[in-house]
Amino acid sequence: MNTKNLKPYIIVLISIFAMIFSSCSDNQGTVESIPYFKVSNEFANYCWFDSSSYWVFQDDTTLTIDTVSISNVLVTKRFHTQPIDYNYQAVEMFISSNLFTFSEYELTAGNYEVADGEMNSLLRLYKSDGSYQLVFLPQYPFGEEVIMGDEIGTYTNIEKVNSFWLNDIEYSSVYHTRVVITNNNSVEYDYWIAKNHGIIKAVSNVNGQTSSVSLKSDKVINHIPGIIIN
Repeated sequence: MNTKNLKPYIIVLISIFAMIFSSCSDNQGTVESIPYFKVSNEFANYCWFDSSSYWVFQDDTTLTIDTVSISNVLVTKRFHTQPIDYNYQAVEMFISSNLFTFSEYELTAGNYEVADGEMNSLLRLYKSDGSYQLVFLPQYPFGEEVIMGDEIGTYTNIEKVNSFWLNDIEYSSVYHTRVVITNNNSVEYDYWIAKNHGIIKAVSNVNGQTSSVSLKSDKVINHIPGIIIN
């Protein structure tokens, strides 16, 4: 076969290689273009604590004392497809306790970037049976009821106070949040979350029966932004 006869085959091969290269480039570009949203520094100040952090809580009715401690922290990148494809940071803080049935704090970043001093994430409190309670979602305006679903309930940011006294200790920059669930039972949870301390008080009202716990003391290790790069 002479050079003249080879020319059509060479053109076809070049076209095939060009399409393959173009396809690879497009796929790489798609992967790289998927945004990755991380827990903001401001939200981390309220909720992200490292291993060996602990809180001493008191049952306000029985005066029983219990210590909640973080045994391990796992940071992962997760993938979400709705309404658009994006990656988001998740932080699992595994906790141990004798009095309470909770096993984990979980933070997940929201699907948007934030400026310094703003927050884009949420905090869930998991029980040992796998169920969870929504605790902190500060992005919404105060007083606005946000319907999260039958199982999760309706979330509301009640207020933020500059000074909050609890057991003779003053805490600053404290959020008060509320979750109401009316699926099967009438359940209402109130939480107070303090900057650099996390949850300091929780009150539950289940079918008219009220119980509460409050922080007596703590020793927490705030997560330093940038240490974990996931």
